[in-house]
Parts: sequence; C-alpha cells; structure tokens
Amino acid sequence: MMTNIMKVMDNFRGKKVAVIGDIILDKYIFGEVDRISPEAPVPVVKVTDEKYIPGGAANVASNLVALGAETFLLGITGEDENRDILFGAADLLGIDTTGILSDEKKKTTKKTRIISLNQQLLRIDFEDTTYIESHLENAFISKLMSINDLDALIVSDYAKGTITKKLMEKLKKFCKDSRILLVVDPKPKHKDWYKAVDLLTPNKNEAELMSGIQIEQDEDFHQSGLKLTDKFKAGIIITAGAKGMYVVDGENVVRIATTAKEVYDVSGAGDTVVAVLTLALTSGADMVTAAEMANHAAGIKVGKLGTAVVSWQELFADLMNLKHKE
Repeated sequence: MMTNIMKVMDNFRGKKVAVIGDIILDKYIFGEVDRISPEAPVPVVKVTDEKYIPGGAANVASNLVALGAETFLLGITGEDENRDILFGAADLLGIDTTGILSDEKKKTTKKTRIISLNQQLLRIDFEDTTYIESHLENAFISKLMSINDLDALIVSDYAKGTITKKLMEKLKKFCKDSRILLVVDPKPKHKDWYKAVDLLTPNKNEAELMSGIQIEQDEDFHQSGLKLTDKFKAGIIITAGAKGMYVVDGENVVRIATTAKEVYDVSGAGDTVVAVLTLALTSGADMVTAAEMANHAAGIKVGKLGTAVVSWQELFADLMNLKHKE
C-alpha cells in the first residue's frame, strides 16, 4: 500500500487542476490581551501583527500549488483594495489568477479573525452573496476551455454567489465533454445542483442536511453516505472531524480513522482534503487510498493555526513516517 501511495505522490507534480468557486481574503490580526475595556465588558487587543492569506477557493488553489500541481483559479472579486491584496498574495504563491474576474457590483469577500494566545476572539465578515450574472458564467467556461490538458476541476462552493445553478450545469457538461474529474466541496443550500458529479466531499453537518439523516453513531454515517451516493450518483467522502472520514464507493462504506495528533485550528482543513483527494485520484489512486492520503494531510493541517497549506514535502514525510512504523 505504501509503495503505491509513493507512486501516486510522484504523479502529483505537473498535474493541471482548475478551481472555481468563492474566493475569500482571510485577514488575521494577532495581539495581546491584558485588560478589559472600560467602555464595555470586552477584551482590549494590543495588535502585534497582521497577515493576509488567500482563503475559500483560493485556499484550495494554494494547497494544490504546495502539493506540486499547476493550478488555475477562477472566481469573482470586487473592484477594491482587498482584490489587490488578494492578487498579490496569490501571485506570490504561483497561482494562475487570469481566471479571476472583477464585478463592480460586488465586494471582495473578506473574513477578519482576531487572535490572541492562539485563540480566536472574534471574526468579522464582509461579503455580498448575490449570484453572479450570466455573462460571467460564460466567461468562466471560456477560460476553462482555453486550458489545455486539464486533469481535474474542483468546485469550491461557499454559497457566496459565484456558483449558480446554470453555471453548475455548464461545468458538469464541460467536464463530461472533456473527460476530466469533477470534484465538489458542497453547500447544502445548493444540494439539488450536484447530481452526476464525480465526487462530493461534505462534512458531517453538510451530510446531515443533504441526506436528511441525523448523524450520531457510526451506522448513521453509513446510512447517510449510502443515501447521498444514491441521490447524487456520485462518489461520497464524508469528513467527520475527530472520527476521520467515511468513504462511500458504490455500496461499500469504509471508515478511515483520524491521524491528527494535536488540533489547533480546523479552519481550511476541508480545502486541504479536497486538494489532496483530487490530486490523488488523478494520479492513479483509488477512492480509499486517496482518502487515506487526504486524511493524513488533514491531520497535518489542523496542527497549524489559521488558514494554512500542507506541502508535498510535509505530506511525503508524514507518509514515510507511517511506513517506518509499519
């Protein structure tokens, strides 16, 4: 098994993957708290540092680049300062941003997190969730058609307005016609749009909402997964936090236990998972092997604070460590 995984990882390099979805600019404000405000019963944060990181669909793209793939990012921003900051951060990472379109009617989505002593104190969201117009949908399809030898497309749906019903239909047709893998990180709000994609990666809450089955025990994951794969005619991988993952392929359900050692921050873990799954599946892995690799990547990610990526070298070292233990 480990030999096979190493061959799969060698194939990551040079894969061409496009990501389309809701692009988010993540801002982190770090500071120290040593007193309560005299104006209200809230902590006073003395700022020590700030940083900006590409989030949402852009974080999926960042993970793909860190894993060795040639990556194309498609999405919407406003025409504002946050757009410029986002482009600067994405360009530094080596993401192809020529598929990012600006819409003067929208604002760039930004999430600001205030952190002290590795604890998130507050999150402030700036967003406009109105759906994009049809001419932007067509522009995305034209961009995808211009990319030669694309291996896979990831839809990173955060329900911020980029993914529409018509766009999803066009994306499914494009992938079917081009014979490329289509992976969707879904939102239950859009559950009726995902039928006949190749793979869906809901978390536990999303699986509950999309299947209508309340998940409390191991058997509930099985029943929810089987219902979802029947409903969507797609492969299903449910990410279940501390419980690991549940892989549904046909009528088989396989549970993969978590590999996380210490959990600091789960934000962005789903982006890491979908990136590794997609690369593994396009590199010769079966569903279970791909999920095992993604599970190890998630275990690395949750040990990092904030939106962060897992590099090819980190994942390789973690898998090699597992091989030595065997």
